[in-house]
Amino acid sequence: MIFLIKNSDGYISKNELIELVEILLNEKGLGKSSQVLKEFDFNHDNKIDFNEFTAFAEMHLIH
Repeated sequence: MIFLIKNSDGYISKNELIELVEILLNEKGLGKSSQVLKEFDFNHDNKIDFNEFTAFAEMHLIH
């Protein structure tokens, strides 16, 4: 997933999340990424940290 985090700050920004959702969930547009951000941005800093991404991955990617 490092290739998606373009600025290497350790967080997934809203713009990076749009790309991530498009690639991993095969859904285009702002709608799904906004939903993911709202659901998994537990500390409401408008970006996804590692723990929040782990929760996202467990819910959407790990079967």
